[in-house]
Amino acid sequence: MEPLSTALSSAVSTSYERWAHHEADAASPLYAGWARGIAADDALAALLAELPQRKRQPNLVFAAARTSGVPLAPWSAVRDAFASQWPRIRATVLSRVTQTNEARRLATLVPGLHDIRGPIALIEVGASAGLCLYPDKWRYRFGPGKYVGEANRPLLETDASPSVPLPAEVPQVVWRGGVDLNPLDPADPATKEWLEALIWPNAHGEPDGERVDVLRTGLAIARRDPAHLVKGDLLEEIEGLVTEAKRHARRVVVWHSAVLAYLDERDRTAFADFMRASGVRWISNEGKLVDVGPAAPWADPADFVLRIDGQPVARTNPHGRSIDWASDL
Repeated sequence: MEPLSTALSSAVSTSYERWAHHEADAASPLYAGWARGIAADDALAALLAELPQRKRQPNLVFAAARTSGVPLAPWSAVRDAFASQWPRIRATVLSRVTQTNEARRLATLVPGLHDIRGPIALIEVGASAGLCLYPDKWRYRFGPGKYVGEANRPLLETDASPSVPLPAEVPQVVWRGGVDLNPLDPADPATKEWLEALIWPNAHGEPDGERVDVLRTGLAIARRDPAHLVKGDLLEEIEGLVTEAKRHARRVVVWHSAVLAYLDERDRTAFADFMRASGVRWISNEGKLVDVGPAAPWADPADFVLRIDGQPVARTNPHGRSIDWASDL
């Protein structure tokens, strides 16, 4: 029988090779090279196998490597630095979680508000630093001549199909709240460092300047108007947040993106049941394979699916670059 440690190392190698092929090849060839380098390196795969399973994900490991001084360079140039910095990388992996806070996702969430007039109270589940709690602080471009929001606000752009419904204006948000297992302080320099490290290098292997600029703008907005962020489990905290939100506005919106994949099936079902019974507008933007309602056969496995009150209405790019309404597919 194969020793357990050997089996775990083999599983790491297989998962990193799969991740390189399905996730990174098209988006970030540099990260694909890193993943394949680890997959082919028995010593490093064995080190990763010693981590708890939920801590082995490439996104987390590579961000920890970058904050530990490993530069963005081909694997052959950084392998030794990765190995020598492993104690520091390991400590960061164990103390951190993946909390990509992509403010551009607002452009794919805002259409879920198309029929709502303000004011609203807004709750984000899995809020990280809360950057997606400020839809009313941005301007949006959904294609040529399709703008929402005041011209003096920072701009978020997304490619939108013709039938995407757009609000005449983004509702005023009179109260902002969120929950996260480890909420981040947008005023803390360490938050900026970590969230920037979570942004993948672009197709040229360089920092993605566009995403970094959006992140820094989002942090500045959140610093000026701090949201009410609660530390805790979403299932334990969501009822109290909804109750508090209803004290501030008649219309309450709860939304989230790239969160439910971190819950097991039982907890996802419990959360969805509460949302449907809560009387709020529920806007979910999650991976297609995260089942919280009826199927979305027009979405591909790598797509996110936008749902309004559990019903699938559009497919979206995971980082907010596009939204295609179901009737256009």
